[in-house]
Amino acid sequence: MREHWEPYDSDARYWRELSAWGALLWEACEGEGDPAPRRLAARKCWERLEGRSAAGVEAGTFFPLPYLAAALDLSPLQTQLLALVLLAEADQGFARRCAGPEGGLTAGLALRLLGWGDLPGPGARAALAAGGPLARYCLEEGGASGHAGLSALLRPARRVADFALAAAWEEPGLPGLSLLWPEEPAPPRLAALADQMAAYLDRSPRERTGFLLWGQPGAGRRTLALALAQRREAPLLLADGRFLSGEDGPAFRRELVREALLQRCPVCLTGLEEAALAARTDREAAEFLTMLLYDTAAAGCSLLLSLEDWPPAGSPGDFRAVPVPLPLPGLEESRALWAGLLADHPLTAPQEPDRLAGTYRLTPGQMKHALGSAETLARWRGLPDIDGDCLDQGCRAQLHHGLEGKARKVASLFTWDDLILPERSKRLLRGACDQMRYRRQVYGTWGFGRKLPYGAGLSLLFSGPPGTGKTMAAQIAAGELGLELYKVDLSAVVSKYVGETEKNLSDIFREAARGQVVLFFDEADVLFSKRTEVKDAHDKYNNMEAAYLLQKMEEYSGVSVLATNFLQNFDEAFKRRLKFIIEFPFPDAHYRRLLWRAVFPAQTPLEGDIDWDFLAAQFELSGSGIKNVAVNAAFLAAGDGKPVGMGHLLTALGRELRKSGKVLSREDFGQYYMLAEEDDNGPF
Repeated sequence: MREHWEPYDSDARYWRELSAWGALLWEACEGEGDPAPRRLAARKCWERLEGRSAAGVEAGTFFPLPYLAAALDLSPLQTQLLALVLLAEADQGFARRCAGPEGGLTAGLALRLLGWGDLPGPGARAALAAGGPLARYCLEEGGASGHAGLSALLRPARRVADFALAAAWEEPGLPGLSLLWPEEPAPPRLAALADQMAAYLDRSPRERTGFLLWGQPGAGRRTLALALAQRREAPLLLADGRFLSGEDGPAFRRELVREALLQRCPVCLTGLEEAALAARTDREAAEFLTMLLYDTAAAGCSLLLSLEDWPPAGSPGDFRAVPVPLPLPGLEESRALWAGLLADHPLTAPQEPDRLAGTYRLTPGQMKHALGSAETLARWRGLPDIDGDCLDQGCRAQLHHGLEGKARKVASLFTWDDLILPERSKRLLRGACDQMRYRRQVYGTWGFGRKLPYGAGLSLLFSGPPGTGKTMAAQIAAGELGLELYKVDLSAVVSKYVGETEKNLSDIFREAARGQVVLFFDEADVLFSKRTEVKDAHDKYNNMEAAYLLQKMEEYSGVSVLATNFLQNFDEAFKRRLKFIIEFPFPDAHYRRLLWRAVFPAQTPLEGDIDWDFLAAQFELSGSGIKNVAVNAAFLAAGDGKPVGMGHLLTALGRELRKSGKVLSREDFGQYYMLAEEDDNGPF
């Protein structure tokens, strides 16, 4: 029959009886006569301590030592050893008795007080083993945890002493660790995930469980961790994993696990990518993170915040690491989030939520930061409210990538008026831009997104001779969509080494997705050609590389453009995988006249007698050639101190055409031959 114990009514009474227990141990160890009665009295005193403290816990009284023993999973012997260590700190009389030649309570003295004699066996020594919970979490580093001998001094770790003797529940000022209490309810999507995670923990209460919360910064990983802690009716222990690397890493890990066990709350681990990088292999990194999750999950569960998913390797049999992805919001959810954020800005255009959701893929946190940046910029500009340009700049400020060195940023300086193309090609390009502008409505509201095997991105092929406006069209499209344009030279990406081209392309698309930019692949002929019979390994890998690029373009949720001078070199199977193929023909006389008139800025002074029809009909130039002539003619006119005239244009034309080796005659210049500059080697 279980003995009935009266509970202690205060923590002070518990410590007084614990001190009495320590005195009985000293009398049994050092006193004269038969020690057996004293040891029996000490044992009964310990039983009374355990019984009355357990009754006190049931009555709602907190006792630090029993709590430490349960939280840190100490054995009965380890609990008694910790009691002696704490008595040596709290009881001056006990401390004076322990002060021998070694200067305090030693492992040998503690075991002798507990009746193990001068030569304790392996079982007693195991209680002080370096890997055990007593040495690892309760004793000061450098004591028994680093010295297996009986002469090792036993001192409590500062955190344990503060907890037991000063009732310090929270660790004050420990770098890298902090306790957070949920204050606000989580958004509906995260609240539903937190409910699912809490239900999973309820179904497996005896298992250590780790959750891998992965997604981009601002996706709500920390908010989700706090929501789970709220459902567990506990705080969240936030740990900065960067403190795990370096010489102090093992000590921080010990502090982290001990705090997790003391607080009995979910643990949230951040910044672990840097700590994992210290491992020599991916497998070692996965094992390190898995074991860290396993250790910190001893209190119930742990959560790792990561940018990417990683497969746990070598985890213990009863450990469950559950991946919880936090993807970017869908188009409809993005629109709703933007509408909520912009609700307090009545002067903002009502279509902005639709436009922003269709243009930028941001996390909820990034949206808030983008709006804050836009508000600051609007105040700087003296605007009554934020406008579309401020919002675009705020959104772009949230996007970071590593495309530098892999691609070149191209400024979007042109408008639709600058692009001289046949109307059909221009309509196709506008239609392509509309597919990005209205993709929220079509893919989201109208449900087409559920029927697409790949992302809702846009892939285009621009074909035409050099200088016909392919790069300009890419710039206009990027500017129209409010996105940055990055030009990739495929000739620098393609490698002769097997697999290297695919790696380069994978890196480019990964960074482009982070920055949400328009990718413009120039000179696509380097990679694409008509598929021929595979005669050797080189032909095989050429086809594989081209197919890989098209696969990445299909998967990319943004805009990607291929440019080629030779559409006939593209295999029909490749063409079918592209959403738009837009032709950029060499301009005829009609379009050359339009180019001549459009190439000069409105501020440029022009003579009134320029014969635009003659220039367009007589000289077959591409758009880039006409631009070169116009710029050179403007410099000639500036040097003469006159407006740009026919003579300046014809002189610049002669120089431009001679660059390509063309031999010119008077007939080429017709009735205007006297205005053109002669060459040093003869006429024209």
